[in-house]
Amino acid sequence: MRRLALLLALLLLPVAARAGDEGAHRRVFSAASIPTPGGLPSASLAIGFTQHYRGAAPHAAFAFAQGEDGRAAWALASGRASPEEAEREAMAGCERQLRRLRQPLHAPCRLLASDGRIIGGPAIPAEQGALGPFTRSAFHLHRGPAAAEGVVVWGHGYGGAGEEMRGAPLPGFLTALNEAGYDILRFDRVPGDDALALTLPRLVRALPLLREAGYRRVILGGQSRGGWQAMLAAAQRPDLVEAVLAAAPAAHGEMGASTETQALALEDFRRALAGLRETPLRLLVMLFEEDEFDPDPGQRARAVAELAAERRAPTLALWPQGPARGHSAVGDWRFTRDYAACVITLLRAPEAGAPRGLRRRGCGGG
Repeated sequence: MRRLALLLALLLLPVAARAGDEGAHRRVFSAASIPTPGGLPSASLAIGFTQHYRGAAPHAAFAFAQGEDGRAAWALASGRASPEEAEREAMAGCERQLRRLRQPLHAPCRLLASDGRIIGGPAIPAEQGALGPFTRSAFHLHRGPAAAEGVVVWGHGYGGAGEEMRGAPLPGFLTALNEAGYDILRFDRVPGDDALALTLPRLVRALPLLREAGYRRVILGGQSRGGWQAMLAAAQRPDLVEAVLAAAPAAHGEMGASTETQALALEDFRRALAGLRETPLRLLVMLFEEDEFDPDPGQRARAVAELAAERRAPTLALWPQGPARGHSAVGDWRFTRDYAACVITLLRAPEAGAPRGLRRRGCGGG
């Protein structure tokens, strides 16, 4: 309970903004913007709105319900054709969550935000702009190369030639990096033109643009295919990349019962790691139980731990215990709660210092 109270207190504290835009962001994307009984949102609701909703793509909406007992349901819609469609989808998602609760919540779903506007309250315009193939994350604060600590480029997964992934929300832990001073850019790819042999060279060719723009530190990250190609791109240009954040990296499709495909996927993962062995890159690999695209998260975790013993650069595998499971678990609010500080620690750690190896539980900041 003390941990929950501390988390909520930090989310509710007024923060002195370093600039007007930063102050506006924190006023809009604040737990104080959530009108709940007693004034305190649940941890799930607070993290969902203040951290996950900021990773949405226009048009986006957020809906929630919270009862007097503190239990809550919420849903966000991202990348829809219109604000009205996003609002309808967010409300429908919230109502589905209510129906899944074992005990009635006795509170209706209500719309909290649409794009960068609190319903009946303050608003911020969606960020717009691009740098080569990279586009700004619409609702994260964009400081620009001169003022930012660095930049994080995040790539989504691959759902096949017919599945649109460009509107997918970014993981909530990226908001912690945004709060720590990093600009957040998206590396979105056209579904029918998203073969790894095409998009990997595009990513590699675009990396110099980030340095030329003036970013001092470049972090490559992604989920599934996005994480896999981040590892490969960084291995090709370690001179341009400071760190890699790979969540459930995959490039072989669902494993199923094919032992041959499973062995190939694991061997290819070891080759991808080997490409980073002699580099000064900081490396974080996030692995999850019940991942249908991962043949054996335990073997992958051990491979990263073995690599960590051979490198000076901070190297870490996060293999969570608890409810954050499956291929998309990096988007679970509980992963954000428990492991966002681990990511910050990895980026701030001294070259030969912790964190290193394998971690199953969350970690403090540093």
